[in-house]
Amino acid sequence: MVYKAPGVEVISIANERIISISEEVRVPAIISTGPNIRVITDEAVVRGSGSGADNADYLEHFNVTVVQVAAIPGVSGSYSNWSGKWSYGAGSDADNLGYIQWDAGSPGDGQPLEGEVYYVSYTYPVPSTQFDPTLFVDSDDVEAFYGTEDLTTGQMTIAANLALENGAPAVMCVQVSGSNDSAWQSAIKKLKKKKNVAYVIPITTNSTRQGYAQNHCEIESQPLIGHERECILGMDSSSDVNAHIAKAEALDSIRAILVFPSADVERDSFTLNGSYVAAAVAGSITGQEKVVYPVTGKTLVGFSIPNEEYEPYDMNRLAANGVLVCYSESGIVKVRHALTTDTTSATTQEISVVASDDYVRRITRNKLDESFLNKGIVIGPATTGIVEESLKAIWNAMVRNGFIYAYGTKTDPTTGEVPIKAVVDPDEPRQINATGAVKFLYPLNWIKVTFFIYI
Repeated sequence: MVYKAPGVEVISIANERIISISEEVRVPAIISTGPNIRVITDEAVVRGSGSGADNADYLEHFNVTVVQVAAIPGVSGSYSNWSGKWSYGAGSDADNLGYIQWDAGSPGDGQPLEGEVYYVSYTYPVPSTQFDPTLFVDSDDVEAFYGTEDLTTGQMTIAANLALENGAPAVMCVQVSGSNDSAWQSAIKKLKKKKNVAYVIPITTNSTRQGYAQNHCEIESQPLIGHERECILGMDSSSDVNAHIAKAEALDSIRAILVFPSADVERDSFTLNGSYVAAAVAGSITGQEKVVYPVTGKTLVGFSIPNEEYEPYDMNRLAANGVLVCYSESGIVKVRHALTTDTTSATTQEISVVASDDYVRRITRNKLDESFLNKGIVIGPATTGIVEESLKAIWNAMVRNGFIYAYGTKTDPTTGEVPIKAVVDPDEPRQINATGAVKFLYPLNWIKVTFFIYI
């Protein structure tokens, strides 16, 4: 028997019903066209021995088109050493790589010495994985994958970089494989299995393709799917104030955000349309510490628009009809008011409140699922009470961590507040129906001061 001295022993046992909220990273998803070939510059190759295809020096890829063979790296253009002394084989698959073969000259005179390093530049078609959803956290990785910023083949790079520069913790990219509408629809569908996507940004001003994005967000945000997300859209440079208003009225959804402007948007030597502004806005929203923090008044970086270009009257008209306006003062671009295209109420209009609503749905669903489902639990006399207490624990944590203002503890018909209540479904004995009420945290947009004059 082990001796124990007289004293008091206190042991803490974790309560599995106390639920810790850990919000997974939510990122913007960029849908765009991209390069059909990859460019390899100055791949280092070691010269073997012999000549002809049987003594080739192999490259790292196949289906190659060699554009240059050089003795030193960093020499671009049409320059090539040993002109006429070499040719190449394209290669057909991963077991038959592209290669350089030496057809003339002798080592050290007309071709490299055996064991000498030389440099080959070539292109090859992008692999099928180019069109898979890919997550990036660094702009250098984006550029390595999709090429340098360019309005022909580097649109994805521009948009993804804008999102990252404006604070996105990461960005998911999906390159469109093809040039028709169905190719865009297929690319957007690839996001159906990605639960960490918060905003979908198609880098296009085509209404049909934007419609695919909105429809995707509406469907994925349904309760039985539970992938709550919104799309952020932009228009082309010919779209004026009235065109933006008409577009916003047609969208009319908490799942659709329309940005302004679409013209005079400059990034270095590029003139961009509104879809790139949408990417920057998505980066700013997902870059906030908490989803409840609005981006109204936040600075956007990575592009410029003319100072004081738009009259307050027009900006007010745009906002009143559900357009998110960006404006510039002293060269600083800011979000004037972060709005969805649904102007019904503060709950549907404010992006941060819609995000809060999505957050409550997501965390409540995930935590109750983790606690109760697929765990061999049967519904007994105490089960509804346990569900009630668990829901209180979840929402209490949200209040404590600043994600919601409060949850209902009493019945108040004037405000709609009701307490948490769980009951067994009268028609489905395997289901518990839980109800309650949540009060969101609304952004402070206005302060009204009234003062009296006295003598």
